[in-house]
Amino acid sequence: MSDQIKIPCLFMRGGTSRGPYFLKSDLPSDIEQRDKILLAAMGSPDIRQIDGLGGADPVKSKVAIISKSEEKNVDVDYHFAQVKIDEPIVDTKPSCGNMLIGVGPASVERGLVNANNDKTKIVIRDVNTGMKIEEIVQTPGGEVSYDGDFKIDGVPNTGTPVEIRFLDSIGAKTKKLFPTGNKIDKINGKECSLVDAAMPVVFFRATDFGVSGNETHLELNQNTKLIDEMGDIRIELGKKIGFGDVSKSVIPKVALISKPDNGSIKSRYFMPWSCHNGYAITGSICLLAASKSKGTICSDFYSDYSDKGKFKIEHPTGMSKLSFEIEYHDNEIKNLVAGTTRHARLIMSGHVHIQKSLLNK
Repeated sequence: MSDQIKIPCLFMRGGTSRGPYFLKSDLPSDIEQRDKILLAAMGSPDIRQIDGLGGADPVKSKVAIISKSEEKNVDVDYHFAQVKIDEPIVDTKPSCGNMLIGVGPASVERGLVNANNDKTKIVIRDVNTGMKIEEIVQTPGGEVSYDGDFKIDGVPNTGTPVEIRFLDSIGAKTKKLFPTGNKIDKINGKECSLVDAAMPVVFFRATDFGVSGNETHLELNQNTKLIDEMGDIRIELGKKIGFGDVSKSVIPKVALISKPDNGSIKSRYFMPWSCHNGYAITGSICLLAASKSKGTICSDFYSDYSDKGKFKIEHPTGMSKLSFEIEYHDNEIKNLVAGTTRHARLIMSGHVHIQKSLLNK
């Protein structure tokens, strides 16, 4: 009898993140056992994740769990898990828009959705936040296409475009666009805007922390004083909005804002203990909502309050682009539909092997 168990999975890159995609039915229904399997699969806790699929980087320590939805007019349920690298923690409170890009292709690959002969529209329910998303996957001949010529910043190779539209992102976790009731709060002497659209994010002016906002993600990762100061404020805000102690949780995220060169706005996004080399899709939607709301930290750098168009975010490895349609009421955002285009790639399909002894600890 083998001393390991094997679990089917697809190993995929979605946008600028990557990780295993599991069928919910292939994992234990018991949450504690499920989390032990996810930790073992990724090789956590270990800063190298040498004994698992993790890449010793938050954007490479992510898991997608998918299942056929029982909800009317929804095809697939998507459950995201952020696996902590150096601690035995599996956080399912946030979501991930980049891993979401791979959900459509994975759903076709695993038979949850029947592909059309050209394009396949897949309606996805984000279980973590409740958001509803439409995804368009290119499926010529009824098979997912991956090897296209579409380029996104943060990924070296081109791929086949996957279109995605978030239909209801306002107040994804708190039911409020401004969870504290304020557009600007002042904590520990620093002004910030906590906004909840697709993902709760705390936005700061870069210059308030003595940085320009032009730094690379590697430079910012060396600035432990900056990360600690933002973290202390994040923890205070978490308590203030009823999240409890968020010191071990990845939400809310934090971001620095500065004056753009060629885009709509410039930002550095943290996850939250390290700086993203690009920009999370959910975080970019939140930045869009914050920028389109008068009186936030972003208002120092952005003043276009149109209700339809394109939004470009300058980040360490290039530019992220969103399309948007906004419904305003009394000059406040009532509804936001945001879309973007990324690509995904199936890297490996097979089984991940888990040591049985790790499930009994």
